[in-house]
Formats: sequence, C-alpha cells, structure tokens
Amino acid sequence: MTDPTYAYRAHPFTSERVFRLEPEGLAWTEGGRPRALAFADVVAVKIYLERIPGSSASYWACVLYGRDGGRLKLGAAHRTGLFSVENRSAAYLPFIHAVTTRLDALRPGLPHREHKSLLEKLETGVGLAGVGVLRLLRRLDLGRTAAAAGWLLRKVGPRLKGHRVAGEQLAMVFPDMTAAERATTLDGMWDNFGRLFIEYAHLDRLWDYDWRDPRPGGRIEVDAATRATLLRLRDDPRPALMFTGHLANWEVVPLGAGTIGRDISVVFRAPRIGPFVREMIRAREAGGSHVIAAGPDTPLRIREALRQNRLVGMLVDQHYARGIDVTFFGRTCKVNPMLARFARMFDCPIYGARVVRLPDERFRFELVGPIEPPREADGQVDIAATMQRITGVIEEWVRQHPEQWLWLHRRWR
Repeated sequence: MTDPTYAYRAHPFTSERVFRLEPEGLAWTEGGRPRALAFADVVAVKIYLERIPGSSASYWACVLYGRDGGRLKLGAAHRTGLFSVENRSAAYLPFIHAVTTRLDALRPGLPHREHKSLLEKLETGVGLAGVGVLRLLRRLDLGRTAAAAGWLLRKVGPRLKGHRVAGEQLAMVFPDMTAAERATTLDGMWDNFGRLFIEYAHLDRLWDYDWRDPRPGGRIEVDAATRATLLRLRDDPRPALMFTGHLANWEVVPLGAGTIGRDISVVFRAPRIGPFVREMIRAREAGGSHVIAAGPDTPLRIREALRQNRLVGMLVDQHYARGIDVTFFGRTCKVNPMLARFARMFDCPIYGARVVRLPDERFRFELVGPIEPPREADGQVDIAATMQRITGVIEEWVRQHPEQWLWLHRRWR
C-alpha cells in the first residue's frame, strides 16, 4: 500500500514540499535533499485555525515541534503567491488525520500547545499594560488624577474622529443650541470620559453610602425618594429588571443596587482584551455584582438569574442592528428589546437607575420605578411600547445633563 502524501507550500518565498507519511514519521525532499521528522522526536503538537493575508477564510494548520527545537508546519492554505491562497483542505484534512492518528498511537499523552495569533498576543500585551496602569492609578489620589484626565481629554478629544460624530448627533437633536453651547457640552462629555477611566481603577471604592445609617457629606448622595424606592425593591421577593444609560459613571449604578442585600447580575459587553476584561470583572464583582458577559448564551444566563429572583441590570441606549424601532429625540433608531422580552416572560417589575456627576468626584444616585409597562389586549407586556417608554426615560435624563451622555456612540443610523 502506498504511503499517503500531501503537497504544501507554507510561505510565498519557499518551494512546494511533498510530504509522505511513513510508519515512523514524515519524510519530504527539500533543496534536492531527503529530509525526515521521526515521530519519536516530536515533543509537542499544535492544531489551530489561521488567517492568511489576502484571504477572508480561515484554514486549519498543524505544527509539529521537534526535540532539536525545530518546527514543521503543515496547513490547508497552500500559498500560490504573496496574497493568493489555494484551499487544499480536501487533501489536507485526511492526510493530517492520518498523521495525528499515527502520532497519538506512538506518542500517547503528547502535549498540545495553545495557539495565539499575533493579534491575540498584541491584545494580551495591551491588556496587561492596561491592568498595570489601572493598578498604578489605584495608588494615586482619585480627585487629582480624575481632574487631570478630564483636562487631558478636553484637549485631546476634539482632535479624535469620534468628536465629529458626537458633534453631528448633538446638533441634530438640539438644533437650537448655539455653537458655543455645543462646544461646552462636548467639553463636558470629554471631561466626563476622562474621569470615568480613572474611576475604573477605584471602582470597588466609589460607593460609600450606608443604607442603614445614611450620613451626608460622602461621595454618594441619595435623596429620600430614591432611598424609599430602593428599600422597597430590597424587600420585594420577585426578580426585577433594571436599566440605565451611558450617563456620568454608569458603573456606579450596580454598586448602589448591589449594596441593599440582593444579588444583582449585570450584562457586560466585554472587549477582546483578555487581561483587561478580567480586571474589569474583578472590580465589578468586588462591588457586589455578578457579571454576565455578553455572548450567545446571554439570554440563557439572564433567564437563570431571574429564576433565582436576582436583579438584572443592562444598558439600553446603544444601537442594535437587529433591534426594534423606537423614537429617541424625535428620530427613529433601533434598540435591543431583550429587557422588555424578559419583562414579558417573567412579568417582573422594571426600574430605571442613573447617577448624576457632581463636583469633587461625587455622584447623586437616582432610582425610578417600578415603571408600569404598556400591555397588549391579553394583558401581556407590549415589547415595542415598553422599550419606547424606557427610551423616553433615557431621553429625559440626557436632556437634563447632555454633557454627561456619551455622544460618541452613533445612535441614529
């Protein structure tokens, strides 16, 4: 029986190699000379999907690590030019299956190495640097560093691309604003954004309000109406939904809800920078929140949290391409209907929460609700009308403090 073969060119500047699977290893010819890698000399293997410049597809690849430090790569992406690829998966997959089957038989327990692309390595490095910066900032005075960051963003922000988007949206929804008023509002937005970054480093230290013994003069200010509403929520055994928007430091909202003695789960859209994400989750959980990272299983995890009678909080003021239409500042935009769908499923109360930024790194925490959702003829929650009512609450908050909303999001598309 003829040994299986596979022809492969790994790089555009190398020649094609024809690999032959032999009983004890792989053999090929390179530069007119016979070469071989014995399976007995393989110390590790890595199997992964790779992306090739010039191609939008992903291709399977395998790297065998030799005892002498060398590496042998075989892949389905046969390079025919600098930016051209031939997909040889039909021949590659059965060949590499035969290779790994024989390798596993001869070398059981062989280590499999984790693959990290250059982009993943770069993201990891950026994430570790970000974590280091946050931990350094924790050692510095919050008020001074937040003021410095706000000043810096007021200077740098207007030079960034997002400033144009923010200005266009602000002019669209507040046409009566003068140019000077818009400039002041955008300065406030950048100042808030700069302070927000510094406050991330101190997230688990920001909340200093004691519901059992409220005293004035702390970092957090709560009015009597909010306190009464939150204490009623504390004593309500039912699950509840809570929404907020990108106003002031929206991360303070779950801190307040998480200190009343009830479990709260917060939906978190994580960036792809692993170490930074883990640090953000640690800070949130230190503040009393359970984190639900946004992903394909998000609805299942929200449903499970509500079944456990938790509070579930989410941001509701961003564009969602597959969402439903609502009116925001008199213009149609799309919003994720998930909150209203769960309100319909569990028939649970809905609350709105926000913080307002005050001078000297202080905040006023406000809670409204329960908000009565509109209902259909059969008594079930009307999803579209409920999301419109929630969007109306967000709009009123933005009108009150437009300089504290994140106008950088392209809300109308």
